[in-house]
Amino acid sequence: MQNKSLLSDSLRNKLTQLEYKGLKGKEAKITKLFKEEMGEKPPKFEIYTSEEIGVGQASGFDGAAIHFYDKERKINQVYYIFRGTEPKKDFGDVVYDALGIGVGKQNTQIDDAQEMYDVVETNINRQVKGSSLKVERYGDGHSLGGNLISTLALLKKNFVDVRGLNDAPVNVKQLLEKDPGFSRYATEKIGETRNISTEKIVSLANVYYKKQKATISHTWVKGEPMHAQSFPGSWYAGNKVTMLGDLDTEEMINIGKYPFQKEAKWNPVYMIDQFRYNLGVKTTLGGLGFVNDHVKQETLLNLPETRDQYLESVKRYPFLHFGEIKAGIGVGAAVMVNTFTSPGATFQLIKGISQSKQAKLHGINYVVKYTEANAMKTYYQVFDSGSQEEILLDYEQMKKFVYYCANAIKDKEANLNALKQYLHSEINEVFEAKKKKLKMKISREEASPQSFMEKADKDGATLAWFGQKRVAEKVTFDKTFDPLDDSVFTPVEEIISSIQEEVTYYQKFLEAFFRNFEKMMEADESVASDIKSMKEVVGGI
Repeated sequence: MQNKSLLSDSLRNKLTQLEYKGLKGKEAKITKLFKEEMGEKPPKFEIYTSEEIGVGQASGFDGAAIHFYDKERKINQVYYIFRGTEPKKDFGDVVYDALGIGVGKQNTQIDDAQEMYDVVETNINRQVKGSSLKVERYGDGHSLGGNLISTLALLKKNFVDVRGLNDAPVNVKQLLEKDPGFSRYATEKIGETRNISTEKIVSLANVYYKKQKATISHTWVKGEPMHAQSFPGSWYAGNKVTMLGDLDTEEMINIGKYPFQKEAKWNPVYMIDQFRYNLGVKTTLGGLGFVNDHVKQETLLNLPETRDQYLESVKRYPFLHFGEIKAGIGVGAAVMVNTFTSPGATFQLIKGISQSKQAKLHGINYVVKYTEANAMKTYYQVFDSGSQEEILLDYEQMKKFVYYCANAIKDKEANLNALKQYLHSEINEVFEAKKKKLKMKISREEASPQSFMEKADKDGATLAWFGQKRVAEKVTFDKTFDPLDDSVFTPVEEIISSIQEEVTYYQKFLEAFFRNFEKMMEADESVASDIKSMKEVVGGI
């Protein structure tokens, strides 16, 4: 059975959009969308929702699963779809965004996602009991939902394809806590993990989850605010990124990154400001962690409804809320001080205001809109172990560069062959031709000794003694020639060696490219096929 999605990306986007209204009882709507998109009726399907299963009420988690099953058509696929943040509907999302994704201190929603997964899988196994068709698992999530579905896929390690739509990143601290296998792996590699840096966790995660990364992709609208942000522990696991919309749109500011990093390398003022800015970010995140540790979960979740009563309680009984006050003061002070005294923070504030209209691009509606318009470009994401950053590579530009390398190899090998021909035959041919020409001249001179002597005398080399000339009866020349000196060959040999190094470099680059990308893209059939074809063409150049 081939791992090929029954649903198109466009249809999956629309189902993720529909999840914001809830998929419970939406069989007719799903059937209609399927027929419009795929041109036929869908296979028999079953809908599962977190609401019906009874999970997520406290944490704010909201998800659904659609299971398609058709024994005759060999279809047994389940699509997990997780909703993103809805602060007006559920304040629990906001709390989880800050304390779960932001600082990796809370696991309530991912715990509920796993509970829902377990219930759905049990029901599916019961439904298809005795079937030889193995279930294929797909996942989609927007915003917060993208974080949850990606995290779930990494933990379960059995998804075929997962798509994050304007998604929030995975937090590697959660993975370290929730995945015993990853925790053991990290311990084996570095020992104690309690005080391990988030950069090191990300580096380890890129190796440990290498297989799962190949199944995860991201779809982002260019210029939307979520994917531009980076904080300690955030990780966009995956190898493929599809950028939607106007690709000339400016990227949003990254509030987790100091904006004047280049200047800070040589300017002491910016160097100090960078330290203060990073300290402010660290303090803010630390404050959120303190909130998680010292404020009751029910207090946080009920804040929108009980805000006035809560503030009155703090005023009347401050000592009962000492931890909460301390956390609030710490976070607030860090934000205020950095905003009003830091050039970097001021720049971010002004820039953020100018880009405020781009915030709307985060919505799921824009993902659907630009996918429908086919306004997209595909990039491939590679983790650079040196900079510890994910780098986006333009695949079409990469292909052009690969062909450039292949043609460069072809041209340089032609030059090498020409130089080697020149070195091993043409130089000797020229040398022999010159020797032959010189020998012929010598023979002519020897055949007319008197003429040679008169010419020599004319040139100032008189042989006369006391005014009398002697008659030359015979002139004999030494006809032996020294072999060519090595200095004649050395410059050419050096050029050949230099070109050979360049050829070897390009060859190794192409070998590494195909080796790495064939492995990375093995889960993407179309790209894997494209790379294979490209390899055959390049090999034939």
